[in-house]
Amino acid sequence: MNLSKLRLITILFILLGSIIVGYIKNSQLNEVELVSGLGIDQLDDQYVVTLQVFNPSANQKNSVDPTGGFTYTQKGKTIPEAIEKIKKETLKEPILDTLQVVTLSERLVKQEGLNETLDFLVRNPRVPASINTIIVKNDRPELFLTLFTPQEKLTALYTNTMLKNSKEVWGNLVNSSSERILSYLTDHTSDIIIPYVEIHGDIDKGMTKGNIEEFSPAAHISLEGFATFKGEKMSSYLTNEESNTLALMKGIDQVVNISAPCPDSDDEFTMNTISTSSSLKAETQPVSFRLKVLVKGNLEQIGCGKDLTKLSLNKTLESQLEKKIKADIDSVIKKAQEEGTDVLGLKDALYRQEPKIWAKKRNEQDFLSNVSVDTSVNVEFIRFGHIKQ
Repeated sequence: MNLSKLRLITILFILLGSIIVGYIKNSQLNEVELVSGLGIDQLDDQYVVTLQVFNPSANQKNSVDPTGGFTYTQKGKTIPEAIEKIKKETLKEPILDTLQVVTLSERLVKQEGLNETLDFLVRNPRVPASINTIIVKNDRPELFLTLFTPQEKLTALYTNTMLKNSKEVWGNLVNSSSERILSYLTDHTSDIIIPYVEIHGDIDKGMTKGNIEEFSPAAHISLEGFATFKGEKMSSYLTNEESNTLALMKGIDQVVNISAPCPDSDDEFTMNTISTSSSLKAETQPVSFRLKVLVKGNLEQIGCGKDLTKLSLNKTLESQLEKKIKADIDSVIKKAQEEGTDVLGLKDALYRQEPKIWAKKRNEQDFLSNVSVDTSVNVEFIRFGHIKQ
């Protein structure tokens, strides 16, 4: 057999192999559902489970199909039972390896808590360990996973984009995988926080294709902040500003704008941070804490109408920002103490810095509710930007 015939036969075998492999892959894809989003709710002592699955034709290159996926919802006494009912409905195997986000209802985390849901997520080998968890405020995960969203064809993908973009302000606090949440609940040295989202606008219109065919969608999703927990059950929500402040308190190196009132007028000035840091020190006589926050940034805009060449004014503006940030920090601490939550990580600081004292205090109920937290803030301007004269 000459060389040219051998090459021809080799090429034919390669082509035949490609056809066979492609056929097998297509056959396998026709037998499974690739899950992008998992929603878990609870109603009448049953779990309400929603699966958002990819639409293969809409996710191909150059596809113009706006329907990026489909949702299926079923009830069950357990989460696996509800998923099994979905499997019978679709006659396909739901593949959880492709999950992008897990969404939990406010009702579930307030009434039942997280333990049962975490047990399913951690034990199931098909659920990726790094998948983030979010809370849907006021609405059902079923509705959230059905919305049409701009930029991304699926709400699960859209949520992932929002979480990634929020890291400039919230850092690793947005990383809320089931294994990380479970580790916090097991250690008992910090209360957990989980990001939450809200649906704004006309939800009914948001579930139609028209929601992404207009310049201004009738309904949209926003990543608002963090839900706080006391043990496994949700306690309350932090606003966006409170969540930014909490991230600053926990030492996240933030890029964020902070505004404060001018010293002698109703106008405001704004600083754009370039670095932030904090330190938390536990004291023992009596048990108390010292929180120090350092903020460096650029003065971006000032409406105070003053001469910035004067050093005294610069110091005055820095002092104004320090008062504003300290007031925000003290407000978050007060809110946490009133609710009996430890979002700042005071217990963890005591456990790591003074383990003997922690061993004595750990079994005291709500011993943090009256503990003193002394806060100090230092603001430093690096450069000056736009000035309104």
